[in-house]
Amino acid sequence: MSVSVKHGVNTLSLDTLAGKTIQEVREEVGDLLNIPDAAQVRINGAPASDDSTVSEGAIVEFVKLAGEKGAAA
Repeated sequence: MSVSVKHGVNTLSLDTLAGKTIQEVREEVGDLLNIPDAAQVRINGAPASDDSTVSEGAIVEFVKLAGEKGAAA
């Protein structure tokens, strides 16, 4: 079973992501989905950290909260 990774309108489903940490997922698909380093992450809708492990069938969503823009002033 695959893991779905979402960022904005972009979605990618891969069989190779189950068992990896969020940090490993970021490294593997971050460029493909244009995921910013500061994006918050959720697994199946629940907040997660970079050391959280992704299970089979999970939905991993990287989000940038509304109102956030580029670098902080």
